[in-house]
Amino acid sequence: MCCGGRLISCVVVGGLLASLSGCVSLSEHHRLKAQHRNVLAEKVSLEQELFDVRTANDSLRTRLGSMEMESGTRGELLANLRKENSLLDEMRQTAQSTLEEMAQRQALGDISVSGPRLPEALDSALKQFSSQHRNSVDYDAARGIVKWKSDLLFTVGSDVLKESSIEGLRSFTQIIMSPAASEFEVLVVGHTDSQPIVKAETKAKHPTNWHLSAHRAIAVAFSLKKYGYESQRIGIVGYGEFRPIANNALADGKGQNRRVEVYLVPRGALVQASAATGSDVRMTARQP
Repeated sequence: MCCGGRLISCVVVGGLLASLSGCVSLSEHHRLKAQHRNVLAEKVSLEQELFDVRTANDSLRTRLGSMEMESGTRGELLANLRKENSLLDEMRQTAQSTLEEMAQRQALGDISVSGPRLPEALDSALKQFSSQHRNSVDYDAARGIVKWKSDLLFTVGSDVLKESSIEGLRSFTQIIMSPAASEFEVLVVGHTDSQPIVKAETKAKHPTNWHLSAHRAIAVAFSLKKYGYESQRIGIVGYGEFRPIANNALADGKGQNRRVEVYLVPRGALVQASAATGSDVRMTARQP
């Protein structure tokens, strides 16, 4: 009886332990499934985040490529501007050297143009051009001179052409490049008023009005060349304040004296000014 009781107790205890053991295993199973779902959800989230990062990275690479291309274009533009600036400086230095040599010699007289009047087609085109720009341009048909008011070409004390003058110079260049002007060349002559240059920053570039007038003539000549006119058909002269056409004591007179003149002359019609200059620019020297 005692042994039977013990056996029953063992069976009961064993069953209870087996029952309890089965409950713990199911709970663990649910916990692991929940943990697995969380891991999967986190994986999906991380994959989405990785996709977003890769997309952003691709976008940044595209922007970087565009910026590198833009930088290359800007670099090329900067190089071209520096090259052009170097050419301008070289022309300015050449003009300055020439002016300093001329200052040691007798001053040239007025320019005298000999030869036939301009062809009818060229004369007509210049008259129309002058009419279209009557506020800034005068045309002397008898002498073949197109005269610009320098106040409309340049700011005070500067040899940098105003943007507003570009279209007029481009149109003028088209006229002197036409078949009617094929047998002519141009002489660009700069003039200033008698007001001395006093600003240090201006004086550094243009020590005197003589320099300023020549530099302005160079700027106009360079503009003609830029729009297609042949360099060998361009001459340059700077008279400073020494060839006034009006009274420098009056404001209106000073305004008239500040001018850039372009002479149209037959090729070979001008007499060489001085053999010492070694220049192809020709003019008749007439004492004042």
